[in-house]
Amino acid sequence: MIKARDLPILIGLLTVGGAVPFLAVGANRLAIQQQDPATINERDRGIQLYKNGDVKGAIDALRLAVKRDKNDMTAWHYLGLVLEQKGDKGGAKKAHEKTSRLGEDLLDRQLARTASGADVPRALLAVRSQLIEAAESAERYVALDPRLSKSKLEDWTARIESLRGFAALAADESLSLYVGKDVTTKARVLSKPEPTYTEEARKNEITGTVVLRCIFGANGKVFGFRVVHGLAGGLTEMAIRAARRIKFIPATKDGRPVSMWMEIQYNFNVY
Repeated sequence: MIKARDLPILIGLLTVGGAVPFLAVGANRLAIQQQDPATINERDRGIQLYKNGDVKGAIDALRLAVKRDKNDMTAWHYLGLVLEQKGDKGGAKKAHEKTSRLGEDLLDRQLARTASGADVPRALLAVRSQLIEAAESAERYVALDPRLSKSKLEDWTARIESLRGFAALAADESLSLYVGKDVTTKARVLSKPEPTYTEEARKNEITGTVVLRCIFGANGKVFGFRVVHGLAGGLTEMAIRAARRIKFIPATKDGRPVSMWMEIQYNFNVY
């Protein structure tokens, strides 16, 4: 999850792909169409009131919309914006946090529907605007809390980068992600920093393996983390932070650097 200035970097991570099927997009459109019409009406009314400067009316309508459908991401996003206008920073933060986490859940579902990296752009088309809203809400959350700890700021920055990066992928068939069998040479890891073992995990003797799926970009950046298997006690977050610092030589296809999906593991043991 990213800021607007980072979009060219993320777009540069991705390379030429092919045509893809419409199955995932159609499935998601069906889910969107099944949303309660009353909820949609309240949401749209609230958004219009917000744009017209009616703060109280917008808040009332949008609160009713999210009460009827707690997963209405767009309603949560605009509720956060209008609560900011009112000066309710606490309420705005909660709404923006809800929006960004719903965006991550939506992204996970869409990626789960894709058969290969080449399917990703078209699969994300139907939800592109929602991913952008989720990224904007994540940015607003950070802006509303300048006292975020360094570790929390890192987590939110990664969230923004992921949401913005995958939104940029939507419907652009000139961009693609590859898997190992599709590349000429796979990404080669040069250094893999070890994660920090948290005090909470040590106290509760939490052990095991964190498995992550992520993108090793054509420009040497690691992003787009998806958790295959996580651990409690903050260990999943520690693994992601460590993975962001991996140094590697990008994969190649036909002599050019390309981006590819990779799976990495981190083992945590108490000694």
